Amino acid sequence: MDISKVLIILLGSILIYISFLFLGFNLRNKNIKAQNLSKKDK
Repeated sequence: MDISKVLIILLGSILIYISFLFLGFNLRNKNIKAQNLSKKDK
């Protein structure tokens, strides 16, 4: 494999990982608001 293919795969996987983290935090906050829980009750 060329170094360019390795870099493309690595960057793609990092972008997917970051997008899942971002979505997870956003959806968790929406879930807490929907259930009317305070941050202490997590």
